[in-house]
Amino acid sequence: MNNPVAQPRPKKLRIVLMDDEPHMLQLFEVYLRDWFQEVELVPFQNGDDAWRELSRTEPDLLITDWRHPGLDGGELVRKLAEKNANFPVLMISACDTDSIRAFTCLGIKIVFLQKPFGHEQLWQMLNELVGPCDVSAHRPKLQRSS
Repeated sequence: MNNPVAQPRPKKLRIVLMDDEPHMLQLFEVYLRDWFQEVELVPFQNGDDAWRELSRTEPDLLITDWRHPGLDGGELVRKLAEKNANFPVLMISACDTDSIRAFTCLGIKIVFLQKPFGHEQLWQMLNELVGPCDVSAHRPKLQRSS
């Protein structure tokens, strides 16, 4: 696994989210909006749509699932490597990460987070990839709406 060193965080983060499961996109959105004061989230449920966005402009971070419709996680990473993308990728997968680790040699800043994962694991990864979150992961749990 590459260990990307987080650069100073821009005032407003721009994060592309790619997951075909709507509840996962919602989960990421809840956490990211809670942990970062200023964040623009660009969600996709199809790899082809995400690639169109990623080929147009670079985000501060891509969070993507490994398997989804359109270009899958591996294909996205290969295309980003060909483009010499200069932003980190957080690859989320329920798959055995050993089969995915071959993608770390492509020159992309990439780390893996195996499903299921806890919110503190996600918080820690974000701190490593894009700089410190604006809040502590150890604060009280998110409030659920009634």
